[in-house]
Amino acid sequence: MNKHLHSLGLTGMLLVLPVFPATIARAQMPAISDSQTQPTNFLKDELYFGLTKPGGEIVSEAEWQEFVKTIITPRFREGLTVLDGSGQFLNSSGILIREKSKIVLLIYEKNSEKNRYIQEIIETYKRTFQQESVLRTTSEVKVSF
Repeated sequence: MNKHLHSLGLTGMLLVLPVFPATIARAQMPAISDSQTQPTNFLKDELYFGLTKPGGEIVSEAEWQEFVKTIITPRFREGLTVLDGSGQFLNSSGILIREKSKIVLLIYEKNSEKNRYIQEIIETYKRTFQQESVLRTTSEVKVSF
């Protein structure tokens, strides 16, 4: 009787085992969405904002946060990234300037409205904080979510 139960158990395992490997393999494979397999072309702008005002005063964190809240965010509600930086450049007088900076990354679909928004952000920052310039780099990127 014990021998028959053992044989029955072994036979049952042989019938069940072929089903499990396929199920396990499917469960471990990640689902791939269409957007991951076909990236979309977007533009990426990097804006470099120097934080030193003429005379040596620094744009405070509170001033920066207010600028982001009132000027940048309303124009890029879809999202943005702000990074802290430290850089240097030659000003218009040929003097090497080292200063802390904020870098804003914007990724968006190409359109003239977004380009105008970026120009408004740059001009507002320069005017508000008496800046000579804001560096802007633009590149085309492939994006998937």
